[in-house]
Amino acid sequence: MELKSASKTGQRQVKRQRLADATAADNGDASSDSDKEQNLTAYYSGAITLADTPEERKRRENRSKRFEKVQGNRADSNHFKAKNAGTGNLYARRTTALVLSKSFEDGGSRAVEDIDWDSLTVKGTCQEIEKRYLRLTSAPDPSTVRPEEVLERALLMVQNSQKNYLYKCDQLKSIRQDLTVQRIHNHLTVKVYETHARFALEVGDLPEYNQCQSQLKILYAEGIDGCHMEFAAYNLLCVIMHSNNNRDLLSSMSRLSDEAKKDQAVQHALAVRAAVTSGNYVLFFRLYKTAPNLNACLMDLFVEKMRCKAVSCMSRSYHPQVPVSYIAQVLGFSSGTPTNEGSDEKDSDGLEDCVEWLKAHGACLVADSNGEMQLDSKASSSSLFMPDPADAVAHGDAILAVNDFLTRTSL
Repeated sequence: MELKSASKTGQRQVKRQRLADATAADNGDASSDSDKEQNLTAYYSGAITLADTPEERKRRENRSKRFEKVQGNRADSNHFKAKNAGTGNLYARRTTALVLSKSFEDGGSRAVEDIDWDSLTVKGTCQEIEKRYLRLTSAPDPSTVRPEEVLERALLMVQNSQKNYLYKCDQLKSIRQDLTVQRIHNHLTVKVYETHARFALEVGDLPEYNQCQSQLKILYAEGIDGCHMEFAAYNLLCVIMHSNNNRDLLSSMSRLSDEAKKDQAVQHALAVRAAVTSGNYVLFFRLYKTAPNLNACLMDLFVEKMRCKAVSCMSRSYHPQVPVSYIAQVLGFSSGTPTNEGSDEKDSDGLEDCVEWLKAHGACLVADSNGEMQLDSKASSSSLFMPDPADAVAHGDAILAVNDFLTRTSL
């Protein structure tokens, strides 16, 4: 019993000691926290006092002035760069463009559109008159670009060439490319686009003609002289023949100046518009025979449709028969006014062409008692049709063979 009571007394003393130590520790922590608070209070109060001193205020004013001065210098520098971005910075732009071009050639991720082509205006040194057209995939090389005097000789060579349209188109596109990369906008540029447009009209290449016409509008607007009236008539005819939107037609007519309306070619185009709008096929083919310049080439693209409308109208209006000779005269196959043996042969050829055309379009032809061919109106009114073109090609001329184009002389 005595041993048990002694052990209990020892345990109680140990517990009391532990409690005393814990209480002392808590008191120490509380005192340390109070000391920290006192130290922070003293620090902040000292900082506030220091900030209010004259020396500190002067130091902050000086620092503020230095900051404003630096910001002002940066703004002036940025203004100077923006003002001289198009002139003084040309060499930097050219260097950047060349780096981008080099990265593209090396298989980089940048596209050709990222190259600043305006800064790469070159002066050509190539002296070859004949050069194939190749689409640019990188910055132009001056050694492969022909200068203006060489381009003039190249244009004269194309104009006098007896080769086919595909060859001439290739050469003219090459000339246009050299003019573009050298940023040449003058009388030579207008002459090149006018020549290419005329060649395209002669073979019915409307896409190429439209490209040339769009550039000619820009060049004429810049005040460069050219055959403005001639191409104003072409543009009007193109809208009349190939646009179903009357708004485009009225817009083109409203842009015509008083001087343009007095021009013979423009007056002819306006007369064609009146004939097409009213369906007057007789007037249309009269105008077709007297078309100035290359107006007939654009009208050629509408002749087939106008002839079909005319024969369909005749088959419903004339009964029982219509002489084929009259149809050939009205539809422009023959003149109908023979004056000599040569014109008689031409009219006979036109009559044969008219007969073949009528048969190809489903017309019913019969011979009268005199052996003259007649159109059976009643039978033809239900049998006429518009056949699909058998020799349609992209460039408009079926006789232009690609093999002939590829077997030309080496460039």
